[in-house]
Amino acid sequence: MATTSQIKNGLYIISERIQDARAVVDKSKSNALLASNSLAALATTHADILSTIDGYVGSDADEALYKAEKASLTAEFTALKAVADAIVAI
Repeated sequence: MATTSQIKNGLYIISERIQDARAVVDKSKSNALLASNSLAALATTHADILSTIDGYVGSDADEALYKAEKASLTAEFTALKAVADAIVAI
């Protein structure tokens, strides 16, 4: 059996570990919010590029490549934004 002083010390150590973990989680949420906001700004920041690609009809090989790359990046963006937003919501 643990002594009173061992129990007090053990509870103090547990409290420190919880506090450390909470700080990591809080920092993670803060970083996720920054990432979410950065991702959200992409459409506005790069509106000209995105609208140009949206206007392509696909008859040119480069245009088709850009449309495919945009589609791939859109899928990655959507998934990453959802994860960042889910972390922020915790």
